Amino acid sequence: MKSTLLSIVMLVTAAQAAELPGHYYLQNVREVGSELMLKPDGTFEYMLAYGAADYWAKGKWQFQDGAVILDSAAGEAKSPFRLVRSVGSKAPGIRVWVTAANGRAVPNIDVGLQAGAGPIDARTDSEGVAFFPNAGSAKAATFRIRVYGFESEAFKLNPTDNEFYFEINGDEIMQIRFRGERLAIEGKSLILRYWGEDRPMRYSK
Repeated sequence: MKSTLLSIVMLVTAAQAAELPGHYYLQNVREVGSELMLKPDGTFEYMLAYGAADYWAKGKWQFQDGAVILDSAAGEAKSPFRLVRSVGSKAPGIRVWVTAANGRAVPNIDVGLQAGAGPIDARTDSEGVAFFPNAGSAKAATFRIRVYGFESEAFKLNPTDNEFYFEINGDEIMQIRFRGERLAIEGKSLILRYWGEDRPMRYSK
């Protein structure tokens, strides 16, 4: 009798797992667009767009203990910003440049500068430059991106230089790294609680 019940449970579980792959869409959340693709080969792709912020993830999924488990692709997280070089010039003030890996200027990055004149804030312009006309010598810089609620670590600066060139890796800001993220299964829907236990997000095919 026990073996028969176990066989039935295993068959039901296998059938449930077989129905999971597919394209799931976020339901009933205003101003947020999000999709989850569970592929038959055990990989997944995820995206979420909220206002000007876009997030993504990819990796492997599995059916375990009645839930879908997401694990992002392996890889060590890197700093979204890195100091490429700095120079001392005769130009007045301090300039902090922010460019993408392809060399394109990145505007609208808030830069916080610790300098001789104290903490000062500026924002990169269309040329990717944050200009501090009366900063004195530079000590450290931090970067903030408001739409992502992101703030970087402090980067120490050479106080004898006044032009600092940083490169931004946008993928490191937009990428979500799921680690054993458990999605409950409710009928034909998956419930994601990554963004908060009090804000469950329902995805349906």
